[in-house]
Amino acid sequence: MYMMVLRHDVGGQAPGFTLKDWTGREVALDSLRPHVVVLVFFAGGFDRDAVRSLRAFAESYPRIRDSDAVLVAITPELPGKVQTLAESMSLPFTVLSDPEMRVVKEYDVYDPVMNWTWPAAFIIDKDGVIQYAFRGASPPNTPPVDYIGLKLAWMKEGKAPAAAGKART
Repeated sequence: MYMMVLRHDVGGQAPGFTLKDWTGREVALDSLRPHVVVLVFFAGGFDRDAVRSLRAFAESYPRIRDSDAVLVAITPELPGKVQTLAESMSLPFTVLSDPEMRVVKEYDVYDPVMNWTWPAAFIIDKDGVIQYAFRGASPPNTPPVDYIGLKLAWMKEGKAPAAAGKART
């Protein structure tokens, strides 16, 4: 029997991080507050399922912003490839490069067989608590964009049950 032990899941505190976007600007998770953060991990521009998922997130980004949330995508690809992808797709959200896969591994979305990342998404509330976690074990198992939009709307309206967790001090 295979069992996956997750260090960070719904109700737990989201681990902080700082990564660079393709321009070299550092972006820290803490700097994205007071917004809810949708954190999306994707393989890269070479993966058509990842590109399809990014396109769906780009199309739903106005709805995400209306929910007082921001979206940040993370890939292990190098900054030059991130730039090419972000510009060619006109992505309206920040895309960060994690070539050492520090954050990929911290969020338990590292694929040791491929030495890369699994598709994944997290919703992190304003207190830094993970309210939703999706980890796709293999492509094309990508994050459900429509459900994430619904979850954000429910959170904004106070209809979504809050995940148990410690408030950030």
